Amino acid sequence: MRYTFVILFFIFGCTKQPDSNSGHIAALVSYYNVKYKEYQRVNINIAQAYIDSIQMISKKENYIKGIGIAALDKGLLENVKGNFNLAINQNEKALSIFNELKEDTLIAKSLAALGVSYWQKGEIVKSLDYLFKALKINENLDLKSEQAATYNQISMVYQSQNKIPLAEEFANKSMSIIQNLTPVLSHISTFHNLANIYGMQGKYKEALRLDSIGLSYCERLNVEFNKSMFYDNMANCLYYANDWTNAIDYHLKAITIDSSFGNNKQLGDTYCNMGAIYEEQKNYPKAIDCYQKSIELCRASGYKIGIKNALQQLSKLYYKTNNTSAAYELLQESVIVKDSMINESSEQKIAELQTLFDTEKKKQQIAQQDLKISRRNVLLVVLLAALLITVFIFRLIYYRYTLKQEQKLQQELIKEETKRSQAIVESEENERQRLARELHDGVGQLLSATKLNLSTLTNDSSTFAEKEKLQNSMDILDDSIREIRNISHNMVPDILLKFGLKRAIEDFISRINQTKKLEIHFECNGFDENSLENTGKLMLYRLIQESVNNTLKYAHATQMTIQLSADTSEISLLMEDNGKGFDMKEVKQKGGIGLKNMQLRTEYLKGKLDIESSHKNGTTIIIEIPLS
Repeated sequence: MRYTFVILFFIFGCTKQPDSNSGHIAALVSYYNVKYKEYQRVNINIAQAYIDSIQMISKKENYIKGIGIAALDKGLLENVKGNFNLAINQNEKALSIFNELKEDTLIAKSLAALGVSYWQKGEIVKSLDYLFKALKINENLDLKSEQAATYNQISMVYQSQNKIPLAEEFANKSMSIIQNLTPVLSHISTFHNLANIYGMQGKYKEALRLDSIGLSYCERLNVEFNKSMFYDNMANCLYYANDWTNAIDYHLKAITIDSSFGNNKQLGDTYCNMGAIYEEQKNYPKAIDCYQKSIELCRASGYKIGIKNALQQLSKLYYKTNNTSAAYELLQESVIVKDSMINESSEQKIAELQTLFDTEKKKQQIAQQDLKISRRNVLLVVLLAALLITVFIFRLIYYRYTLKQEQKLQQELIKEETKRSQAIVESEENERQRLARELHDGVGQLLSATKLNLSTLTNDSSTFAEKEKLQNSMDILDDSIREIRNISHNMVPDILLKFGLKRAIEDFISRINQTKKLEIHFECNGFDENSLENTGKLMLYRLIQESVNNTLKYAHATQMTIQLSADTSEISLLMEDNGKGFDMKEVKQKGGIGLKNMQLRTEYLKGKLDIESSHKNGTTIIIEIPLS
């Protein structure tokens, strides 16, 4: 309270009383806000006094932005002290004010502060939602330092969920930004976070190097509060290196700092870590004392993760020292805390836990009785159990091996089936090409030669009847030559190779429409000729041919629609007629050649064929071909 009095005296005694000039009020609020930041992690009492000053001035002059700044600063300070529910309340108030004022920079600060508070409470989804919203605003405003801070906060959330690769990725993004900036307070957290990530990966030398740099930043920026984070980090690295004496020394340094700031959350973590060290040293009384302090401090701050961890550690220690009743009680408490974090009922878990403890207790009693009766019997039981486990593991490994072999065999069979299907389709196309060449180059040429020979038979002495018969023969030969050319063209459409699939389909449909037997409407949307090789285009062309021919032969249809469309992922072919339709089950049982050919060509293209048809309702064929 004496700090509040000193600052308020300075405001109202040593300076002029703020007038209604909004510029003067804004400047004064800005000044006290800067002073608050100076003391935020140095002396929280002085920092709180500056917040009170901002609030009093802003309320008196109805300066709404100042009221929002006071709420934001208060929320940040409560975060430092580990009072996360109070922090959330203040930051939500600030966010509401800044949203109304459309102050984007301050909106981002409020969102980031909320993200940190929810992370500390273990509400990860809310935390990341707020942090990513803050990051988006900071990126849009190109605020480099704020971007780095938000990247680092996101990294810390991922680290707490043991998503180490993601945590390291975002921490490195933060580090790459701050290396080009003048050192500020938020940069310190990046060094601490990345050091912690290295420590979790066993890279203790790299972690300690970053901790040393972080401590030098704290000295340079005169920030006392953040030193405790680095002391804790260094203590943990030394703990894993079995240097327990120095580890405890660093934890004690951290406790001195955190106690001065009333940071119960951080104190709770530190005491829990110290308890683990004393437990390793088999100094169980000190370990128990540390765990109990950790539980008390974490409860005071509402830090549920810390409560659960300390309860579990103390429970294990009691169990290790044969205090099973106390161990059981603490484990029950940890389950209740854990379940409250995930909004589940704890009754069933407690019952399961009790059953587990009862079973374990009975096993110990039986083991002790067996030991008294005969050591040999215990050894036989152990050997038998080991044998059974070995047999079980062997059978499990063998089963997994046979399963993998069956999967490989199945995959090979699928590959072979695909190859056979492709070979059938390719051989059919080769045969078509051979027949087309023979018809065109053989029979077609012979008929053309015959026509030439017949044309030489006419002369002036021929009667009218003879000339008429000869002309009829010539006309029949013309029709035959034309029909052979059509058959040859259908078997090997040269236009497909020269001008592409779309042009070949249009040419084919044009020839069908000229017969007046069926009217076909064709649409092509988004199809790229380069998306398929020539063989793939030919398969699609054959599918359309097969469908049209089936419609002409069996459907008695008058109208048919063909749609060819494509996007970046697949090609779709829709063919629909208004014919009499057919029974799909009946056709599948008969095993029609046309349907098999369409299925083979679709499989060749690694696509999916879907046919819908029923009597008097026409037929719809949909073919989907993936492009990837």
